[in-house]
Amino acid sequence: MSRVITLHLCSALFNYLSGCMLPYKMNTSFSYCLSSLLLVSILALGIIIANQSIEALGSTTVTKTNKIPSAQSVYQSQSLSLPKSVSTFVWYIVNEAHEDTHKEPQKLMSNHNPNFIPTKLTIQEGVSILFLDTDAPWDTPHPHTIEITDKSSGKVVYSTGKLDHTDSSKPVILPAGKYVVGDKTYPWMKGTITVLPNHEKNTDNNLTVGAFLAPTNQVADKKDNDGGIHPGWLGYYKTELPKNGFNILSEFNFHYGVCSYCPGKYWPDQKTADHTLIIYSTNQPIDIVLQKLAQMVRDNVYT
Repeated sequence: MSRVITLHLCSALFNYLSGCMLPYKMNTSFSYCLSSLLLVSILALGIIIANQSIEALGSTTVTKTNKIPSAQSVYQSQSLSLPKSVSTFVWYIVNEAHEDTHKEPQKLMSNHNPNFIPTKLTIQEGVSILFLDTDAPWDTPHPHTIEITDKSSGKVVYSTGKLDHTDSSKPVILPAGKYVVGDKTYPWMKGTITVLPNHEKNTDNNLTVGAFLAPTNQVADKKDNDGGIHPGWLGYYKTELPKNGFNILSEFNFHYGVCSYCPGKYWPDQKTADHTLIIYSTNQPIDIVLQKLAQMVRDNVYT
């Protein structure tokens, strides 16, 4: 709108100036036209600045409405609330989630979001969710079956079926309400979903958002228990994620070392006590997204 107004003002000023130049050529007073032109110019400049300010305010409002919480916020609050711009959320099942959260916390990646990232999820109605299993299988596989239960009725409304390492579940869209998330085999794995009513569904949305964990620094031992080498760490994913069509929205580094009898105070399967939580987004088709994420999970050094 401001561009249209500006064009009309410029046209009017040009015509006005042309009108003033004619009497000038006819030896008519030019000072009156010049002073009038100055006043009109000041008025035009004020209108342009006001319109730009309005546009900037509108842009800021949209940005705030569509803002995705930072990795630091997700880590510290153990929660994530997604804006209407998101169409799909990939829920991350954390490595070592099969370890008892209450009895053996020293084996976990962290005491923040120890099983799912996030632990508490809030989405708009119409957003699809699915689960990505990153719980590494070396020594003993730890498949997961995640169930979503309607909090009001107590009925299971969704099950992932058996998920092995790097597997992802089929997407599901839940009606507005409150839900409890749990693992059929490991009862300490708990999460919640709040689905907010949304009467302004945007079918054009194709934004997928998710979380990912990686060692903050390169680790000395990149091998799994079968001798396979895994290159994954923060520096690796900062290259591979963008190269594969993912936007890194934010990162947060954290330290978790509470194993009193372990070298370095961290559980050996984690390879380090220093990790980085990454929040990413992408506009790629979800089947392509999941194929690429499966490879990135395989590349990680966690065992």
